[in-house]
Amino acid sequence: MTIRDSFLAFADKNHLPVKEKQENGTSIFSFQISGEKGKYGAYAMCLEDERMLTFFVDCNIRVEESQRKIINTYLMELNYQLKMGTFQLDPTTGDITVRACQYIFGNEAEQKFLVERVVLLCGLIADHYCHDIIKHLPE
Repeated sequence: MTIRDSFLAFADKNHLPVKEKQENGTSIFSFQISGEKGKYGAYAMCLEDERMLTFFVDCNIRVEESQRKIINTYLMELNYQLKMGTFQLDPTTGDITVRACQYIFGNEAEQKFLVERVVLLCGLIADHYCHDIIKHLPE
């Protein structure tokens, strides 16, 4: 089973309307996820040669350049607490995302479990922490 197939099985099971595009032979999916505190753009990249799924959630937070050092320090503290996934601050735009990578291996059921784990975990992390990040933005 390909990483793409595993991801599409997850999307179908959870009724996610995904959009797919191909870049350099890599399937990239985009869709919206909803949590208790908000809605977020999500992106899955299926790296077949590496047997890896890379998953990003856009936190809908753009940090002004003058505030990036303070928020970067806070994100580093959050990342230290997380078991999986990391917050990333784009140094050119100030956009904050949650990112996780997962090697996808095993039989079909194990692959589907690993895909579900990385997608749900990133969504939960974004939904749980994004409002706290906003509170740490200097006035």
